Order: sequence, then C-alpha cells, then structure tokens
Amino acid sequence: MARFLFSAFADEAAPDLAGQIAACKRHGIAAIELRGVDGENISDISIETANSIKARLDDAGIAVSSIGSKYGKEAFDFEAFKNTVAVAKILEAAYIRMFSFYEGSQEERFAAVRAMAEYAKSHGVICCHENEKGIYGDTPERCLELLQAVPELGCVFDFANFMECGCDTMEAYQLLKSHITYFHIKDYCPDWKAVVPANWGGGRLAEILADYDKSNLGTVWLSMEPHLKVFDGLGGFDEETKQKLANQELYATQEESFAKAAEQMMATAALAQPVAIGIVGYGNMGTAHMQMHLEGAHKNIRIAAVADIKPERLAAAQKDLPGVAVYNNAKELIDGGLCTAVLICTPHYDHPGIAIAALKAGLHVMTEKPAGVYTKQVRAMNEAAEGSDKIFAIMYNQRTNPLYQTMRALVQGGEYGQLRRVTWLICDWYRTQAYYNSGGWRATWAGEGGGVLINQCPHNFDLWQWICGMPCNVRASCHEGKWHNIEVEDDVTIYAEYPNGATGVFITTTGEPAGANRLEITLDKAKLISENGKLIVTEFESTQNHLDTCPEGFAMPAMKTYEMDIPPQTEKQHAQSLNAFAQAILTGDRALLFAKGEEGIRGLSVSNAAHLSSWLGRSVALPIDEDLFWAELQKKIAASQTKETVVETVTADMTSTF
Repeated sequence: MARFLFSAFADEAAPDLAGQIAACKRHGIAAIELRGVDGENISDISIETANSIKARLDDAGIAVSSIGSKYGKEAFDFEAFKNTVAVAKILEAAYIRMFSFYEGSQEERFAAVRAMAEYAKSHGVICCHENEKGIYGDTPERCLELLQAVPELGCVFDFANFMECGCDTMEAYQLLKSHITYFHIKDYCPDWKAVVPANWGGGRLAEILADYDKSNLGTVWLSMEPHLKVFDGLGGFDEETKQKLANQELYATQEESFAKAAEQMMATAALAQPVAIGIVGYGNMGTAHMQMHLEGAHKNIRIAAVADIKPERLAAAQKDLPGVAVYNNAKELIDGGLCTAVLICTPHYDHPGIAIAALKAGLHVMTEKPAGVYTKQVRAMNEAAEGSDKIFAIMYNQRTNPLYQTMRALVQGGEYGQLRRVTWLICDWYRTQAYYNSGGWRATWAGEGGGVLINQCPHNFDLWQWICGMPCNVRASCHEGKWHNIEVEDDVTIYAEYPNGATGVFITTTGEPAGANRLEITLDKAKLISENGKLIVTEFESTQNHLDTCPEGFAMPAMKTYEMDIPPQTEKQHAQSLNAFAQAILTGDRALLFAKGEEGIRGLSVSNAAHLSSWLGRSVALPIDEDLFWAELQKKIAASQTKETVVETVTADMTSTF
C-alpha cells in the first residue's frame, strides 16, 4: 500500500498565509507546498520570516510538504539558493521543488542542477525535479536521463505538464516509477488546452495512483496544484452563459477553483484506494491497525475516520494521520458519510451494537474479536448481517497462519481418520497485577465480561472449533481471581466431548510465567503436535484397527515422525485479514474472507459454555441455554466492582453509548 498524504499550493486559494491555512483546513489538507506568501516567493524570504511562518503553521497544525521554489528556470544566485535550503530546514520541509533550466547546454544545465542537489542533500533536504514544458526535463526520457546523471535528485511527477508536452502519462509513469518522490495533482484536457481538476482530463491519475498503491512504494505526498482558470466577471452572466463557461472549467473565484481541485484530488485518491475505513475505538488495537496502515501494510484501503469517546485519543489519531476525520462516538462516524466500512476496536460489550448500527446504515463491518460477550447478543448481530447485503467479517487473524491452516487441512481432509483427542495447553498469557490495574474496565464482569477466556483466548477458541469442529458438551472449572486481585477468571481447565466420542482438554491461565503453548491433535492414523512454531507429525496405521487386531498386548503400531514444512507467513496477520475484507467488499466475494463475522458465535459458544459450567458446577450441553447464561451473567455484573463505565447499560437490546 501507498500512504497518500495531501498537500496543496495554497497560494492559489489566497495570497496571505492565514487564507492559505484556512483553505487547507476547510478541505482536509494537512500540508502546504509553500510557494508564495503575501506576494513574496518562498525562495526570497528571510530567515526571520521563515521562523514567523513556521510558528503560525505549527499553531494551525499545518505541515510543509515541500518548498515550491522558482530555482532551475533561469540563471540564479547560488547564495540565495543556500538561503532557501536554510528556510526549508526551518520549515521542516523534506523537499525543494526545482526545474532544469530553459537555456544552456546539457552539460551546463546538469552541472547547475547537480550543484543544487548536492548542496541540499548535504544539509538533509532533497531537491526534486519537476517536469515542465520548455525546460530540459520536459519529456519522461529526458527526466530519466537527468535523474540518472544526478542521483541526489528526487522526482516530482506532474501529470498535466507531461500531457502539455504531448507525452502519455502512463508511459511516463512506468519509466519514472522507481524515481518518483511525490506527485503534483493536476490534470489536462488537450481539447481545451487547459488544466482541469484531477481525473477529469486524460492524465489517468486514478489509474496511476492505484498502481502506485499496489506497488507498495511507501508514503507519498499528493500535492495539489489547481492551475484552474478563474474568470472574475462570471457573476455578471446569465445562467445559460454561466453553464457554457462552467463546461470549460472557468471558476468565479480562487476559492471556488481551489475547492473543486481539492474535491477532485480526494475523489481521485479514493478511486486509487477505494475502501474507506473508519476505526471505532482508538485504544490498543485501534492504534495497532493505524500503525500497520502507516507502515504500508494495507491494500485498496484508506483510513478516513476515527471515533472514540476520549478526546485525547482523537488528538492522538490526528497526530498519527494528519487530516483524518475524528468523531466523538460510533454513531457520529457511522452517520458521517465518509466511510465505506467500519473496523470495530472497542471493549467487548460494544461490538454487536456498533456492528448492527453500521450494517443498518449500509456500511460493511469488520469487528475485532471477540464477537461479543454472550451469544444471545451476538446472535442478534448475526441476524442483522443476514438481513444485509454488506460484507461482515471478524478479525480472527490467526486463521491466516500457515501452521494452523495446515493443521486444519490435515484434520478436515480425512486422510488420517476421525478425531480422537485434542489437548491445548495455552499458558503463555502471563500478566501482572499492573496489567489488570491499567484500566478500570479490565478484568471485571461489567466492563469486560470475563477474564482470560473472553480477553486472551477468543482466537484459540476459534481455532479449536475451526480445526477440530464444535464439541457437544463442556465441563469446566474457571477459577476467579486465583492468581490476581481480580473478579474474573485467570485460571481455567475445560473438558469437552464430541459427538463421535472424541474428547478435548483446554487449559489456560494468565498466572504462569514459564507457560507453554502446545496443541496436540490425535487422529485415528496420526498425531499432530504444534509448539514453538513447528508442526510435528507422527503417522501410523489406524489406531482402532491396530487395537482390535494386534495379537500382542504391548505392541505399538509402526510409526513415522517428521517435522512438516510450513510455508512462511509473508504478511502481517491483521493486515492480511483486513486486505481480504477490502477485496471482498470490492468483488462481493465473501469466500475471500478468512473469517465471516457470523462465525464469531462458534468460539464464543464454547467460552460461554465453560463459564456457565463453572458457575453452575455441572456439565453444559451445546448449544447452551442462552437465557440461562444471560441471567447468570447479570448476577455477575450486578456484583461487579468495575471502576469505569464502558457502556451506559448492558441490556438485551444491546444499546451502547460508545
């Protein structure tokens, strides 16, 4: 994925800095490519003025993406250029836009460009060459020649300028792709011989940016340079004449032309990254997803908005992704109209309520695990998804792990016969008391809905049933506050039975510092052992046949043990899951999902059964009595000592204030 950052030549909106800042803020643009301020070219300003501009931009929360210098068209004073490098450093601009001269021999032009690029690079700033008609670097071939001759030089790719020179932008892009530092966003209409808003001309901007996104070339500025025609007398014409002028892309004011250019830049980026996701909940998981986004792990995705009930988290989101829209709660984000889909990263009780609201509003939904706290709540969410045509997924990202995929294929494939026993010892969840003290909602029945089963183990419950199928009966002992000063379970042993007579044992705790994670699956003709990222397979003849027919009382069947080759995981699990979600949205193919949202109820059913068994002191059959579980959970919630209200009420109709 490419991370697109938005910038603009804001002097085309207003000559003064205050007007430029206001224009950028109106249109969600987080940075300015500074070219002119109060009628003075940025190349000519003093150090004192630069410091003043920097202070005002910092106060407004606006960055400087690049210095839009005038250098490289005609002869210039090199000392003045040195001043511009100093100005760039003050403004924290990584780049200086420049050109490759109207006149002079190739040797003279290259020498001047090299001198600027080398000097700037030595001071931590990159000179970036913009292609333009009339200079040496007008065509893509000549640009490439210059870039290869001056390796210190960056490349500004200007779509409209290439078209004005009669060049095909896609051919130019393919030639210069590996050299591009950032893009100038403006398009060109050959019929009118005029610049037009992005993706309205022949520049193929959306197509090229989509390719850049798929090529995973990293963070890049999209710097809008409107260059649209402004006709001050437009207001005096009748409506018919106005329409004709509008068809030629003439605008009445600079503000109007800037607004149209900004609108089309955003729309073009949206075509390149078509799935607009809103993150609901900007805590640990919300910020983790954002970090993966910033690292370029997502495809076809842009994060358009963040919602959280805590203002400090919204401020953090805007710092992490300048220009992202923020909302005070999930409802505001859902109603905001900026998102194609939501990614729910809130406390557990809120997952179903937010998912239902989003689905009803026509948004696609990906929820973090667990699906919810109790199956009655989740069943209502599944019913809402069933009545919607939107994609509904759950972040069971460990299903992307090739090791677990291999184990599932071996168990479900039938080659080794039926399941006989599954044992999962998963005690590597060690948590100190400080962890539980870090949030008033943690490890409480009212705030979190459980302990190690609902917090740490949802992935394991999902993998257990995904690989081995659903058990039919559960007997569990869930020790509440055994190792920590908490009201929920931190040490659990579950015994499960399957319809075919197979059994399972699941042991977990957060109080074991040297805990292991070992999954053993015994089939009729093989044993699979997963531990420390390895899969050990032991093959033998049918156990039941050997038991029934072997004449020797202590004889063992012949065995072959080996470590199975597991392909490496090449993508981060969460990103791979979210990318599949985006692709399912774009194609409508739910088979692309690693975990459909409706499947979240399965692992939760086992977890609920374990809790209910422990509370009642007896075995519990699956599916569980959901009303009984709900009633028993209410007793726990009523006695909860939570110090922080996460949801206003936890009720059967799943109302939420998040």
